[in-house]
Amino acid sequence: MNRRSVVLSALVALALSAATLYAHETRGTVVSVTPASITVSVIDETTKKPAQETFDIGKETKIQRGTKVVTFAEAKIAKGEKVAITIDHELDMKLAVTIKLEAKK
Repeated sequence: MNRRSVVLSALVALALSAATLYAHETRGTVVSVTPASITVSVIDETTKKPAQETFDIGKETKIQRGTKVVTFAEAKIAKGEKVAITIDHELDMKLAVTIKLEAKK
C-alpha cells in the first residue's frame, strides 16, 4: 500500500467515526404512535426509572422492520413493541432519523 492510500483510508475512517458521534440510539417500548410522532418508554440513564420520550417522524425518517425498509403504514407499529430510534444531534434532538423494529413472525 502506498502512502497516499494509507492517508486516504485514515481520512475516510475518521470521517465515518465523526458522523457516528452525532448519532444517538434510544431503545425502549412503544407507548403510542401516530404518523407524526412516536412515544417510547425508556429507562432514564441517571435515575434508572422509566420515562417517556416522544420523537417526531418526518418525511425523511427511515423505518426498518427487521432488515427491510418499509413505509409507516407497512410497519404497523404496535403499542408494547420493542423499538430502537436513532436521532442526529446535529439535526434535531427530537426527530427520528431511523426507527428499527423487530421482524414480524
